[in-house]
Amino acid sequence: MLEHLLAIVSRHRGCADLSNTLPRLTIRSTDAPVPPTPALFAPKFYLLLQGAKRMNIADSTFDCHPGTCAVASVGLPFVSEVVEASPEKPYISVELMLDAGIVAGLLLDMSKSTQPYPQAGAISIAQADSSFVEPLVRFIGLLDTPAEVKVLGSQFEREFYYRLLLSPLGSRLCQIGMHNTRFGQIKIAADWISANADKPMSVHWLAAHVGMSVTSFHRHFKAVTAHSPLAYQRQLRLLAARRLLASGASNVTGVAFETGYASPSQFSREYKKAFGVAPNRDALSLRR
Repeated sequence: MLEHLLAIVSRHRGCADLSNTLPRLTIRSTDAPVPPTPALFAPKFYLLLQGAKRMNIADSTFDCHPGTCAVASVGLPFVSEVVEASPEKPYISVELMLDAGIVAGLLLDMSKSTQPYPQAGAISIAQADSSFVEPLVRFIGLLDTPAEVKVLGSQFEREFYYRLLLSPLGSRLCQIGMHNTRFGQIKIAADWISANADKPMSVHWLAAHVGMSVTSFHRHFKAVTAHSPLAYQRQLRLLAARRLLASGASNVTGVAFETGYASPSQFSREYKKAFGVAPNRDALSLRR
């Protein structure tokens, strides 16, 4: 089944119109290893089809091989490293951004006895199971028959979510559709920080905004994201700054201000600590 999916994905990697056919689907591929790169693991389903990858999230390291899949229920800063890839056998993976509305709808339709029990944390990693890979193959297979997407796309995607909810990854997926819980409150806060990372933030205001005491908010936020709220915001700012530098921005001071820093010198210190190189030097390397 994974070989079938790999064949489909291989035919379409690099296609410019992919987002028009299946907007929430992303195909990642590279013909060479990629050194450790900080990034944000957004709420999504991830499946490695070929090659090998290493992910560092907080204090945990995960070595991923074909068949490894993951579900994250909130954006998590992490470091990604492609360790196996070549022109003859490129690294290939698929990612599907998760829709909270689909999850919430399924949870309403499912009986309480079949609903997964929520777990602590925000990411789960497991080996792919045929029960959810089969509907995923049907869904991604629509890339071969785009005229059928309007008729079958939502049906296949919903079936995939349902099978995933019944799998060992279901506990993580169900968090996305649950709003009246502690996790739901933390997700609202993390989403707010993501949307406003370049703006000043009051932890007291944010805790009150999601209906929690400051002490409880700190404790639960770190339990979910492995970062304090301010450290989470800092990671998002630095990732945004790196994207700006990679896209051609050459004024480091301007990038610092644009991403929410009031002090360019503080920005440079924190950037070098996070990425191991000063922002001006990293900018030259990223644009080569």
